[in-house]
Amino acid sequence: EVIDSLWPTVEQAVSESLTQFEDFRQTEGTQMQADLHRQCGLISNQVDKVAQLAPTVVAEYRTKLLDRITRAVAESGVTISDSDVIREVAVYADRCDINEEITRLRCHLQQFDAFLNSDQSQGRKLEFLGQEMFREINTIGSKANNVAIAHSVVEMKAAIERVREVLQNVE
Repeated sequence: EVIDSLWPTVEQAVSESLTQFEDFRQTEGTQMQADLHRQCGLISNQVDKVAQLAPTVVAEYRTKLLDRITRAVAESGVTISDSDVIREVAVYADRCDINEEITRLRCHLQQFDAFLNSDQSQGRKLEFLGQEMFREINTIGSKANNVAIAHSVVEMKAAIERVREVLQNVE
């Protein structure tokens, strides 16, 4: 009988607690979603910077290579043909071309945004896309021999790490 008389009070307390808990989860989820959007925005801005800098990597390499060759040739008396220089620059240009990675990273960001805006839980898919974005960012960093691009890569890696931390709390 004591339990029967206390049950309405207990039931109300449990119900209110569950409602508050659900409200808290909704608020936390909204904040996490906003943070993920913010981090993706940071990555997107850095990708834009990298895309603007990418064409200068080959031009800078060509200039440095020509300077080195000119000095080496002047010191040694050896001659070098223009075709040799062009071939070397072409090989380097192919090795350091990051356009494919930039395109894939932008596609991953678009897909990440679509998953974030989904009504269903997409935690695993978001984790996978985060990994894929990290791979593309790493490849950009290893291919592009440029200080400004390296700074952007560091910023993007930091943002991806923050994304990973948030995703660890997503169901």
